[in-house]
Amino acid sequence: MNKRSKIISMILAGIMILTLLLSCANDSGDILSDDKNGNANDSGVDNTGNNQSEAENKQEAKLPPPELPEIDLQGADFVIMSSEAWGLPLWEQRDIYAAEETGDTVNDAVYKRNSIIDERYNCTIVEQKVKLEDITSKIKRFVSAGDSSLDAATIRLKQFSELVPTNNLVEFKRLTYIDTSKQWWDQNSVNDLSIAGKIFGVASDMTLMDKQSTCALAYGKKMQVDFAIENLYQLVDEGKWTLDKLLELAKLVSVDVDGNGIMDDKDAYGLLYGRDSMTSFLSGSGEFVGGKDANDLPILTLNTPKALEVLDKLYDILYDERYCFHVMKFFDAQGTNYTDGMSVMFQDNRALFMWVRMADIESLRSMSTDFGILPIPKYDEKQEKYIQTVNPWVGVVTSVPQSAASFENSSVILEAMAYESKYILQPAYYDVMLNTKIARDEESSKMLDIIFANRRYDIGDVFDFGGLGNDVIFMTMTFDRNIVSTYEKKEAKALLAIEKLIENIQALD
Repeated sequence: MNKRSKIISMILAGIMILTLLLSCANDSGDILSDDKNGNANDSGVDNTGNNQSEAENKQEAKLPPPELPEIDLQGADFVIMSSEAWGLPLWEQRDIYAAEETGDTVNDAVYKRNSIIDERYNCTIVEQKVKLEDITSKIKRFVSAGDSSLDAATIRLKQFSELVPTNNLVEFKRLTYIDTSKQWWDQNSVNDLSIAGKIFGVASDMTLMDKQSTCALAYGKKMQVDFAIENLYQLVDEGKWTLDKLLELAKLVSVDVDGNGIMDDKDAYGLLYGRDSMTSFLSGSGEFVGGKDANDLPILTLNTPKALEVLDKLYDILYDERYCFHVMKFFDAQGTNYTDGMSVMFQDNRALFMWVRMADIESLRSMSTDFGILPIPKYDEKQEKYIQTVNPWVGVVTSVPQSAASFENSSVILEAMAYESKYILQPAYYDVMLNTKIARDEESSKMLDIIFANRRYDIGDVFDFGGLGNDVIFMTMTFDRNIVSTYEKKEAKALLAIEKLIENIQALD
C-alpha cells in the first residue's frame, strides 16, 4: 500500500469511528437538546420531569386556525374594557394587556399573543381599565352616546347580568367571525348563559379570570399524614369523593388546640369556607339556583326536592362549628381581611381542607408544607361528574358593546385572540404557572384537568332572580336554614324578574 492509499484508509477509518460514536451518543441521549422553552437540556427530560417524547405525545394536536378575512386596522387602537375588583390584586385581570416582556410567564404570554394580533391586523391592543362599580354605567354611556371607541369588554358576570337585558351588548349571531362552537370558547358558558338561543357574552381562552374564579378545594398534606388520612386523589379517581366523605374526614382533624373550650381561629378544623361556598357546594352536588327549560328560557330550580335535600345536608355540614370554620362570618366581625386570615390558618396547618377559587391557590406558593388540590366533592357516589362553579362575583365573559365601530372587526380580532390564547396564554397559565409553580405533585395536575373540564355557570346565581341567588350565600352569615320560607317569600318576585328578562331578550334585534 502506497502512502496515499494509507492516508485514504486512515480517513475512512476515522469517519467510521466518528459515525459510530455519534450513533452511540444519540442512543444514550448524551447529545444536548433544547427543551420546549428553548433552554439547553442535557438530560433528555423536559422541565416537568417527563421524557420529552412522552411530553410531546401528551400535547394536544394544534387545531387549524379560524378562517378570517385579512383586515387592516391601519394602526388604530383596538380597545377592550376591563374592570378592577374591589382594589384587590388577587382579582385584577392580567390577561388583556402587557406593556413589555418582564420574564413573568403570564405577562410574557399576553405580550406575545397581542404582538401577533397587532402585527397581523395592523392595530394595537389597548386595555381600558375601570372600577368594578363603574363598568355597567360606562358601557351604557358609550352606547347611548354612540361612542365607537370601545371595541370589546370583559365583564364580571354580575355586571354582565345587568347589561344583557338592556340592549347594550351585541348578540353573537351578529359577530360574523366568532364561532362559539370552537374549542377556544367555553361551551359550558355558551350553554349555561344563553337565553332564548341568544348569546351576549362567552368565556374563552382569551381570559384567565374565569379560570381564576373557578371553585375547588385545597388540602394540607401534613395534616393528612398526621391523621393517617387515606389517599384523597384515589378517592377522586374512584368517584368516592363526596360530601359525606368530606364531613367524615373533617371530624377526624378538628381540635380545640388551646383547650379553652371555644372554637375560634386559634384552633384546627376540617374545612375553612366562605359564604360563596354554599352555591359552589350546591352546584358541585348537581343542583343550581336556576336552570333552563327546553326552549332555552330561564327557570327556578332551587325549590326542587333534590335541591332542598342537598341544601339541608350542606347546612348540617357547614353550620357545624366544631368541624367547619366560616372565615367571612368570623373575620368580617373583627374587621380583618378574611382571605388573609384563612390563608394564615391553612398555612399554619390548622385546616385539612380550604375552599378556594383558583386565584386563592397562588397565595400558597410560599407555604412551607405541601398541599394538594381537589375538585368540589360530589353529592354521592351515584353522581357521574365532579362539577365546579365559576364564581359570578369575579368570573368574566367577553362581550361587544352595541356602539362598537365595526362588529366585523371586533369579531375578527376576538376570534383571533381567543385562538392564539389557546396555544399561548392558556399553556402559560395552566401548564407552567399552575403545574410547575404551584401544584406540587403529578396528581394535583390531574386534579386540575378534572376541575377545569366541567365548569358550570349557574344562571340563577348570575342573574340573581328576585334576590334568591344572593340569599343562598348570605344566609350563611347567620347560619339561617329557612330556605323554604325564604323561597316562598321571593318566588313571585323571582318569576316576575325571569318574565321581564325573557320579554326584553325576545324583543331585542
